[in-house]
Amino acid sequence: MEHTILTGYISVYAALTAGSRKVNAVLLDRARYDKVMKGKFHQSEKRQYSLLKRLCGDKGIPLRFVSFEGKNELYGNESGGIVAETGERIFVTEDQLLSKDRPFLAAIDGIEDPYNFGQVLRSFYASGVDGVVVPKRNFFTASAIVARASAGASELMDVCAVESMEEFCDKAREKGIKLYATAAERDALDLFATNFTRPICIVFGGERRGISKKVMEKCDGTIQITYPRNVSMALSASSAAAVIAFEIGRRLN
Repeated sequence: MEHTILTGYISVYAALTAGSRKVNAVLLDRARYDKVMKGKFHQSEKRQYSLLKRLCGDKGIPLRFVSFEGKNELYGNESGGIVAETGERIFVTEDQLLSKDRPFLAAIDGIEDPYNFGQVLRSFYASGVDGVVVPKRNFFTASAIVARASAGASELMDVCAVESMEEFCDKAREKGIKLYATAAERDALDLFATNFTRPICIVFGGERRGISKKVMEKCDGTIQITYPRNVSMALSASSAAAVIAFEIGRRLN
């Protein structure tokens, strides 16, 4: 069974409130806690500690005070004196995702960096995406990085891990969900001049290899970002995902 350490208040708070994984214990650095609580400042941190204590008490989760000294290799340099010992990520099933009422879904096929992966999930959550589809082998093996890069959105978002992205696309189409791939192709639709309706699923690829040909063939169409000026470079995968998700989310709501 996977044992994961989530670091930092935002990641730990998200895991506690989302129910996206079993939280075995929350650990607070005793030295930092004492310094904050005895001081006249750090009011935001005091509120964070108070909220974590309440959540752990309500959920029956052990909260322990320990020394973080010499444990940077385990907890990292940016934990802020707050970590959680958790179990593996709990994913929703394909049926649960596809049974949502007229959903706005996103599928990630090919992003190869956990930081980018986390940033993409952050944009999806903020823009109103109802659920995300990822391959079975994904970056939740690096949950601490993904949670921090996503500002906790990776824990809050409904995520479905599938064996086959092509088979998921087939099931989505059977449910009447329209699929759009994102790629700069000659016949691609202009993101800003296309009408979108629910239910819909947008498929995003990575910067290096993009979306696989088999998945592309399953999609009903392709959309691209039309740039205001003629440039030779392209947006990063995380930036492009943000632009597309927010523009479609704005039109659907």
